Amino acid sequence: MGKVTDWIKQHQLSAFFGITFAITGGLGFSYDAVTNRGNELLIPLAVIATCGPALAGILVTAVINTQPRQGSRRIFWIAFFAAWAVSTLVFLANNIYINEAPFSAGMVVFIFVAVAPVAFVISMAFSRIPSVKRYVSSLLRLHSIWRWNLMALALIPILILISIRISNLLGRHAYIAHRFTATNLGLIGLVVVKFLYQFFFFNATGEEIGWRGFALPRMQSIISPLAACLVINFFWPLWHFFIWKAEGSSVFSMDYWIQKYLELLPATVTINWLYNRSKGSILTAGLAHAAANTAFAFFPNLDWQVYNWTTAAAALVMMLVDRMWKKLPPGHPAVYKPAEPAAEPDTELTPSVST
Repeated sequence: MGKVTDWIKQHQLSAFFGITFAITGGLGFSYDAVTNRGNELLIPLAVIATCGPALAGILVTAVINTQPRQGSRRIFWIAFFAAWAVSTLVFLANNIYINEAPFSAGMVVFIFVAVAPVAFVISMAFSRIPSVKRYVSSLLRLHSIWRWNLMALALIPILILISIRISNLLGRHAYIAHRFTATNLGLIGLVVVKFLYQFFFFNATGEEIGWRGFALPRMQSIISPLAACLVINFFWPLWHFFIWKAEGSSVFSMDYWIQKYLELLPATVTINWLYNRSKGSILTAGLAHAAANTAFAFFPNLDWQVYNWTTAAAALVMMLVDRMWKKLPPGHPAVYKPAEPAAEPDTELTPSVST
């Protein structure tokens, strides 16, 4: 066991990616079982699988911790049950108002069990393991990053609207908005529910805690932000294999993967840029990811070619403005810095004075 721990400490990124793909790949069969075979009892396994990046980051961070446990167990458990309750409400709201599933007491009990992994991930912001608490805490930290959070919420929807306008001006695409029965406040409520669902399941709590919160800072300690974008963009689409397969995508086609890698590269640059600009905030990265997927749900009939060129242009501007081909300084908040090891106890005895 000691050799495994030592290896993880020395190869944190390799351990992270290995554990991430072991969790998601090992439980990836649950996606198809739930989506295509109606086996809803496997939803808890699908939840764990989708939390793979976050769970891997937390596990590796716990292993490399060098400080004694701190804080109160009581505070941790309060945080856990509070996160559990909120996650359950979000999942229920999405099931009832977005999926229009009938409400039942059995549904509440089942969902309460299924969302436990998400609650666990969120509660790690109050972990008694110092390195884990320090790592996950930016998921809940709002101080001094309001403008970046607002930009994270608005950026992708604005780019979508710009791409629609460009497509219309070019006469390429007759845009048809998604039709919802709700209007005005009701529609706003649907948007909020969809956004919260995306944030909790699993854009922030499953993915961004891992990709941006764990992997990106460690990469940026040795390579430039642009190079880190390319590395993450290699693993990020690949991680979706079982999800996309269950959705019926052509995952065994080379053309499909070339398209996906090209489509997601601007998104990778954008989220990485927001993470760095917000001084390493997982919350900001999670908001951007959730806002994008929420917008896609309400704007399903995009001219994807124009949209992809629009996001690529925006990503290019970000790269040029921040000169992302240059390494960040070691003191940058989005660059990983190992925690100071715990101080050795003073074993030197003070000589006694005899009388």
